[in-house]
Amino acid sequence: MDRSPHEIEKGQEIPTASVLGDLQHEHLNTQIPASKFRRVLLKIDLVVMPLIVLAMTLAFLDKNALAYAAIFGLRTDTHLVGQQYSWLGSIFYFGYLAMQFPNLWLITKIPIGVYSGSCLMAWGACLCLLAACHNFAGLATVRFFLGVFEAALLPCLLLVNTRWYRREEQPLRTAFWYNTFAGVFGGILSYAIGHINGSLSTWKYIFLIYGAVTMLVGIVVILALPDSPATAWFFSAEEKKIAMLRVTENQTGLGTNKDLKLNQIIDALTDPKYYILIIFVIAQSVTNAGITNFNPLIISGYGYSQTKTTLMATPQAAVAMVAQALFTAIAFFVPHIRCLLWVLSSLIAMAGAIIVHVVDSTTQRNVSLAGVYIMGFYNVPWVLALSLQTSNTGGTTKKSFVSISVAIFYAVGNIIGPQFFLQSQSPHYPLGIGAMLCCFAIMAVTGVLYFVACFASNKHLDRVHGTQIEGWSGRVTAGLEADIDDLTDRENPNFRYTY
Repeated sequence: MDRSPHEIEKGQEIPTASVLGDLQHEHLNTQIPASKFRRVLLKIDLVVMPLIVLAMTLAFLDKNALAYAAIFGLRTDTHLVGQQYSWLGSIFYFGYLAMQFPNLWLITKIPIGVYSGSCLMAWGACLCLLAACHNFAGLATVRFFLGVFEAALLPCLLLVNTRWYRREEQPLRTAFWYNTFAGVFGGILSYAIGHINGSLSTWKYIFLIYGAVTMLVGIVVILALPDSPATAWFFSAEEKKIAMLRVTENQTGLGTNKDLKLNQIIDALTDPKYYILIIFVIAQSVTNAGITNFNPLIISGYGYSQTKTTLMATPQAAVAMVAQALFTAIAFFVPHIRCLLWVLSSLIAMAGAIIVHVVDSTTQRNVSLAGVYIMGFYNVPWVLALSLQTSNTGGTTKKSFVSISVAIFYAVGNIIGPQFFLQSQSPHYPLGIGAMLCCFAIMAVTGVLYFVACFASNKHLDRVHGTQIEGWSGRVTAGLEADIDDLTDRENPNFRYTY
């Protein structure tokens, strides 16, 4: 039986080829040592991964900046009343939502590095403009355009997953780029910025500093992030071949077909897994909206000062970071366990919400605060679900459509979420916490349903087409055929779902 590239000994022959155009015509047998496969993966991790981690970390910092700005007087200085602060959380996602259908076309036409880097520069400029706002109308307008420019990032990074990493590598890498570093560092950075003794209000420095850094990183991403392994500036010609072969085994396509295919959109819309994923995305995004926009405000309600609140909000993100690292590491070593970990982490987060919802924070502050921190597990199911989406979706248009759909319903959930947090219920927000509790339960149920759908599909495919092709050479050949014909996962008889 053939072995994966990680197991190939020096001198053993495996099929390789030039970049994809040649793969459509012939297979070349070349001796490729395992060390070369490891070198290619290392280069990807050293160049591509830091760029996308930095980009997404800044996106989270920028979103969290609103909550920390609120702690440092934004609501008072800009004369926000009633639900206006909650609407600032929602209006960002109206812009985010409005841009998703143009993104469906743009991300197939513009190189990912150029597009995502340009968007980074634009939303960095918007962040700086927030410091110039003095009322709700100004803040709302800039927040809308902030959502427009950030809308491309999540779909782009989902495509990065499929173009650069093998299926078993995707959960851990998704955990790296969809990280909670911003939650950890956001509190620390806000604490440090809070000690700036300048002529401006503290919240304005938050936006100006974050905005300037974001624009700088945008330039770096434009210059350094390739569209695919075939165009990677840091690969030799041979390494480009190896990098292409690595991901061919996924059988989800290499993204070389730039045509928009209606039949692949219909394929997605008739796939039960699509709707399970969408329901999950909405539920998780409601919890994300609550934690992103209101976590510091909830913690400030425990009686902490402004600066201490920024520090006390940090452990929740640390819990999320450790949980993501642990659960995705398990998924890397144990096959077909992602759905189980998805359900388990959802239930743990739900336990935290129950604690916050039922415990009296005035008499049992530490217990209630522990519940807030335990809710940090909310991000683990999201990371696992995103990695499953990229692992289980084949076909260029279908991948783009599902990625855009995830972003659309992510926006919908984040629009809905802040509206459960009523100003009249500040700072404990019982309705908001109750909504999060229900959403955690929905997340757990969808994890079970996704497992059932994938397991049943695999059994059906085995009955109709026989068992999956075994061996590295066989899987690569099947992957090349799927890419040449641009097959979706449901059209490819050799495809099997991971769960």
